[in-house]
Amino acid sequence: MAKRIVTRIGNVFCAEIDNECKRFFQYVANDIECLNSSVIRVFKTKYLMDYEPKVEEIVKDEVEFYAHTILKFGIVFNAWYKVGTSKNIGEGHKEALFGSVSLDIYENPNMNPIENWFIGKINQPRIFVGRLNKEYTDKVNRGGVIPYVDIINRLKFGYFKYKLSGWKIENGKNVPIIE
Repeated sequence: MAKRIVTRIGNVFCAEIDNECKRFFQYVANDIECLNSSVIRVFKTKYLMDYEPKVEEIVKDEVEFYAHTILKFGIVFNAWYKVGTSKNIGEGHKEALFGSVSLDIYENPNMNPIENWFIGKINQPRIFVGRLNKEYTDKVNRGGVIPYVDIINRLKFGYFKYKLSGWKIENGKNVPIIE
């Protein structure tokens, strides 16, 4: 019988990237508005492979991005593993913005994705904003539940490699298309 996987808010996970470095992230919330998925905050620092995690040191690092994912799949497929838990989950996730383009564009190819953005915060309904303001370019995280493989690619390359309507890769980062 397979062992049951239990994750709790505050858990800190490590992803070893190509035997070159370790990256860490923390499970900070569940988002009922996004398929009840897990919300993670990913820290910027890349650690050497021989680094022994000090959880309280890790969670004080600057946050690179927030994302929705399914933690269990990353654990099952050995993409990451738990290294500890911290009650310090920060406050940034409460203000994290997630954005995506209306799914209607897939049914109507003439619809302009730039004019059809939805944004929202954790556990709040997404709201239609139409065109994004420039102020959102550095603030909006990619919306939707992101598979573990793509989380690993973002940790490895600095951006999500797959194309998604309304997003582009610019200067090694995923940014929303606003013009």
